[in-house]
Amino acid sequence: MLLNRFFAHLDRIFFLKINIWNFSYRSFFKEYAGLFFFKVLLAHPKRTILGLRRYRHFIRQQEAIPALYEQYVSIPDENSFLSRIKKQRVRPLLGLGFCLKPKNSFEASCPSGRANHDCLYLERGKTEQVCSSCAIHTIAKKCLETGCRVYIMTSAQDIARDFLLPQVKSGKFPSAILLLCPYSIQAIILPLLISEVDMFLMAYKSGSCRDYQQWRDADKGKKEEMTEISKESWERLLDLLRKSADVGPRFQYFRREGNIFFPE
Repeated sequence: MLLNRFFAHLDRIFFLKINIWNFSYRSFFKEYAGLFFFKVLLAHPKRTILGLRRYRHFIRQQEAIPALYEQYVSIPDENSFLSRIKKQRVRPLLGLGFCLKPKNSFEASCPSGRANHDCLYLERGKTEQVCSSCAIHTIAKKCLETGCRVYIMTSAQDIARDFLLPQVKSGKFPSAILLLCPYSIQAIILPLLISEVDMFLMAYKSGSCRDYQQWRDADKGKKEEMTEISKESWERLLDLLRKSADVGPRFQYFRREGNIFFPE
């Protein structure tokens, strides 16, 4: 308890221009932290130093103009984000939390289960009645129009294995649009910067994890609340997808590679 308060205090004063002291302390011995530490931080010290510098620059800006974690964070700014996507000629990865799936109940539950990377529509192009109200289904259809890859996010360990490590090794996912709770947004910025990922992070309107314990429970697949996206975020997301779209024919279906769905 005393150490929690100490590291929380370091966050409040932006000690060394870092704002994830408490999260890092509580995560230190967890499996996802060890994976990222050995596979990325130690294996790529130059990348780590550059990412940390960019993060501290972001925190300095935040001290002057607080980041809108409750809404969105774009690094670089939105116009630069879109410009770099067009230069890279690789559509961004669209990451969606499993908590967007309809929560398990007798009336409405996801046919693919909830705390996993699976989706009936993404895998087979089929739907059930409950899918009509699922944000993942709606967004996935837009991704067929725009050519974006889709990733249903579950645990931090899987995010590292499926997304960050392939980016570090081969530059497979240079940009990403991620829908997250505000708490997760603060925690993931530094790993994304170290992995050299251009990011547009959007916050849920409701159902978000509010602290580390709730986040850790969700990381283990224990999440009863269903997250939702605000009308403003929906409009912004659709506009962002449209602006980053490929010029060409609409894609027909998704091909699953590991836990990532690629439009074909």
